[in-house]
Amino acid sequence: MFRSNFKMPMLLLLAIAVLFATTELTAATGANTLAVCGCGKVFVPDQNTLYIKSGDKEYACCSKGCHDMAMKDPAAAARMSEAAFRDKLTELNSLKLAVANVTAVTEKGTKALCGCGKEFIIDETTEYINHEGKSYACCTHACHEMATKDPAGSVKMFKEKLQARTM
Repeated sequence: MFRSNFKMPMLLLLAIAVLFATTELTAATGANTLAVCGCGKVFVPDQNTLYIKSGDKEYACCSKGCHDMAMKDPAAAARMSEAAFRDKLTELNSLKLAVANVTAVTEKGTKALCGCGKEFIIDETTEYINHEGKSYACCTHACHEMATKDPAGSVKMFKEKLQARTM
């Protein structure tokens, strides 16, 4: 449960980054998986999505009303769409997605210190607990299960282990 809560914003950020990196959007195939309309709405385009073209790019519109307005000045609508995308990206980047018990970032990966005292490298199987707006990586599924039973007590252990390490 906590692992997926941590990864959802990252997945959304990745999906939006992929969308932005795709310079040519194809209306017929619905090539993008997420779009940001010039009005700021984030949505999933489908076969009924209307697009405007400006320069060599196509921009998805969230509704017929937005499309009709965008068609009056496609270049301005394209600038609005790009600005809305930048605003959404800034919003996502400002989320506090850091892991509180990271001890080092090396060429081998990101190291964390578990509440049990074990240092480990965070990978795709790592599970997290969340407490008071911070995430803490657990070294194993068993440690994660134990930590979720008492998040406040577990966070105290994480902090004690980190503090002992710095002394």
